Amino acid sequence: MARNRKPTSRGHARPRRAGREPLYRIVVQSLKSEILLGKYAVGESLPSEQGLLRRFKVSRHTVREALRHLRDLGLVESRQGLGTLVRNASGPRVYVHQVDSIGDLHDYGVESRYDYAAKPIRLNAPLAARLDAAVGENWLLVEGLRYIDPASQPICAVDIYVPARFAGITRLLSQRSGPIFGLIESVYGESIEEVDQHLRAMIAPAHIAKRLGIRSDETVLEIRREYRIHGGARAEISFNYYRASAFKVSMHLRRIRAP
Repeated sequence: MARNRKPTSRGHARPRRAGREPLYRIVVQSLKSEILLGKYAVGESLPSEQGLLRRFKVSRHTVREALRHLRDLGLVESRQGLGTLVRNASGPRVYVHQVDSIGDLHDYGVESRYDYAAKPIRLNAPLAARLDAAVGENWLLVEGLRYIDPASQPICAVDIYVPARFAGITRLLSQRSGPIFGLIESVYGESIEEVDQHLRAMIAPAHIAKRLGIRSDETVLEIRREYRIHGGARAEISFNYYRASAFKVSMHLRRIRAP
């Protein structure tokens, strides 16, 4: 027997949402992707509020909330008489605060600065082996330093490798001081679900010793973290090199008793 179906409106379909995801976040993800892919150039206006209402079939409140979120990310700005304009990558930094257990991997008492330009790279054999990836794959390399105090010596140097599919984060690096994985989640709407972490002591690689300002024969602690999204795909691989004198691990363990 055929079931009665409610009539549907013509034109743009109302955006579907997975689970209970707010509608404004779907609007944000669509517009962010288009901005980062260059559909809207710097200085160009986004569609009007009315145009976004027609496109996404959502309420005015939802559109305004999405635009507010894009402003908070530093991607757009509102100007009287001009509407919402795409802005360049410079401007006030926006800090990402994670509260889940994966987010706690980033020390919020420590500032991360990505002082070196992010650069696209093609993996050669040694680097492919290091990342457990295929020779010839395209990745993004982000290098940076971490400080307890901006006026002090860095305590950690980082090499962060991001698959090419997430390379759009480059535009926002100058605005962020938090973790790269938080930026990937924010820009692409992906959720980091798993992290593998490995620690080892080693003699500082030459490029790391130079960035940390230490002797090439000094010991550092390398922490390798591999971040995966849903389905196991890798979103980031980071190598964190801490001065041995600036690193301490503390743990508190509790036995979980059966009910």
